[in-house]
Amino acid sequence: MTDLALNYQVPPEVMEFVNDGFLVFLAEDETEKTVEFHIPSRRTTDKEGRITSYSVTWIHPDFNAEFCHYFDKKPGDLPNFYVEEDTSDVGSDPIDGLESVDDLVSWLEGMRHPDS
Repeated sequence: MTDLALNYQVPPEVMEFVNDGFLVFLAEDETEKTVEFHIPSRRTTDKEGRITSYSVTWIHPDFNAEFCHYFDKKPGDLPNFYVEEDTSDVGSDPIDGLESVDDLVSWLEGMRHPDS
């Protein structure tokens, strides 16, 4: 794993979740300038045995248009990150309403302390 903050311009307020272990490094794709994290503490299994997990994919801001997975009208017009909820046997869905790093940080904080 490289220096994520430096190589992918992950801001300090997001790196705080990595440094304290809430967000855990999962994969790095240097070619597509992306890094993926997961949230192991929020992984659940329902009564049918389906596993639900959450991942955060961060794209270096300078390469968002080139490597984004989601866009509105043109590549790069949405934030340079996305969060997905993935449920086995169902598939994955992006988490809506995360328009800025502040939104992401608030969402992560809510996930870290769901009863607050």
